[in-house]
Amino acid sequence: MPAKPEKQRVAPTARLLWHHLHNRFEIESPNAANLQSLTVKTPAASGSGGLPVILGPKPENYAMHNFAATASLRIALCVTAVAWTSTQALAQAPTTIKAAAQEQSPPTGDQQMHAAAAPVPMQGVSIGTQNRCGYNVCNLPAQPQVAAGRCQNCGVAVDCADNCGGKRQSWRDLHRYNFQPLAHGEYIGPVRLPSNIDYRVRVGDEIRFVYILSREILSDSFPLRVGDELQITSLTDEEVALGDVGLGRGVVIQPDGMLYLRLIGPVRAAGLTIPQLRRNLESIYTTKILNPAIDIIPIKTNTLLEDIRSAVDARAGQGGQAFTDSVHPDGTLRLPKLGPICVLGMTLDEIKREVNLRYRQIVAGLEVEPVLAQEARHFVFVYGEVAEPGRFELNGPTSVTQALALAQGANIGANTRQIVIMRRAEDWRLIATRVDLRGAHLGKVPTPADEIWLRDNDLIIVPPTPIKRMDDFVQQVFTDGIYGVFPFAQVGSGFEVGAGFFGGN
Repeated sequence: MPAKPEKQRVAPTARLLWHHLHNRFEIESPNAANLQSLTVKTPAASGSGGLPVILGPKPENYAMHNFAATASLRIALCVTAVAWTSTQALAQAPTTIKAAAQEQSPPTGDQQMHAAAAPVPMQGVSIGTQNRCGYNVCNLPAQPQVAAGRCQNCGVAVDCADNCGGKRQSWRDLHRYNFQPLAHGEYIGPVRLPSNIDYRVRVGDEIRFVYILSREILSDSFPLRVGDELQITSLTDEEVALGDVGLGRGVVIQPDGMLYLRLIGPVRAAGLTIPQLRRNLESIYTTKILNPAIDIIPIKTNTLLEDIRSAVDARAGQGGQAFTDSVHPDGTLRLPKLGPICVLGMTLDEIKREVNLRYRQIVAGLEVEPVLAQEARHFVFVYGEVAEPGRFELNGPTSVTQALALAQGANIGANTRQIVIMRRAEDWRLIATRVDLRGAHLGKVPTPADEIWLRDNDLIIVPPTPIKRMDDFVQQVFTDGIYGVFPFAQVGSGFEVGAGFFGGN
């Protein structure tokens, strides 16, 4: 009898990945029996067609090495998931985000027709969530390189990315893995994904506003303001001569917005443009002079800009022209001439746009650039059966075990199977969870799912074990309680209170 062909084995992880794709996405397969390439079509969003992604051969149709099969299907799943997530996010996004995404696509005929009427968004404005670096799980940042040594990589490890089937990993899942790709440079570590896509300002953040002259060309009809200086002369009458541009001195618009001139008295000037003021003066001077022919030369204008620059001038101290303020508990900060501005939850680009729009309403030629000078401090609280309970500062992404290490570790009798984590949500409501890290702390679980990241102001409670609670009960009730009041000398021979009582010597 001819020998039966050996059945091709498929890596369990690869099979789980393929079935996950089959259940999650629509798979187009004209011939499932002899499938040589697999096309996954992501679910349609808002009536649009799915995104086809060619994944390659089906796992059952080739004998795959465990590592090769897992890696190829993991990459396919990653590409498909990112494409499907982008489609779903765009379908559920607000109108402004959809419009921003559509602007990046080639315009259609109707779009070209109405392009001139569409408003042009300002540069630097953040609409929705922007991944400025464009990094994600499929597009990691460039990694540092080190010189190769003589020792070859022979290490093994367990990768939580292999656990796509949902089962709990164990040390039996060890496989060959380059655990130290940077070798002697591992103390620096790789360049990891950013912890935030768009940083949004919160209470306590310190923001430094740098004031810069924009040098932009103002319109021909900019309004005059209090403090501006003008030279006013008549081309036909030498007696009408106020101010001297050569000496840099002119007639000043007073705080009441008026110019006080000879022959005609007070004339309103603040809020008027130079052509408007010229027409008013010629109309008034006509009653005194036959043909006044008034000429106005601005000597000093935009004085509010100089006042603001003087208020933020720190060139004698730290240097530059800047103003620093922290976000107050009400979510606002205060800037010269603007008063309180609500910035809580805004990005720096959104703050820049808001501040510059407000300044533009009162002064021209000024641009403000916000810079995050100091991030608000973040803390986590550890309480219960730990060596040093207290408040600890979070200087970076921190997990539960790392926070316990900050508290010098769990005590003997700590119930690390039921560690409680309490946190406050966006609306300050209280939410809590319970994690089991005993297996990880005993070295039995390589990739614990309960090793979660902590949030600012999280409270970690490490409770005692039942045995520890019983021991505490005995200590309080008997050892420190009854036995402390009536100490037994020995069992069966009575007890003594003081000296010589109840069988004492």
